[in-house]
Amino acid sequence: MKVDVSCRKCGGKTRMEIGAPAAGQTLEEHLHLLRERLTHRPSFECFGGHFEMRPPVPEFWDVDWATLGE
Repeated sequence: MKVDVSCRKCGGKTRMEIGAPAAGQTLEEHLHLLRERLTHRPSFECFGGHFEMRPPVPEFWDVDWATLGE
């Protein structure tokens, strides 16, 4: 599964891989856990469009959940 992510700081955009639900896990559960993990405070910055989808996501990133899909 992928989702669009953009950076308000540098203007960069990318389509990020966010994984798929584990066996026996619903999509809603997977997305809830992902959102929870991404709400931590930032410890790194986006340098010219460099993206890594792992916690914590910087506060200047916008995750467009409406674009969720393949």
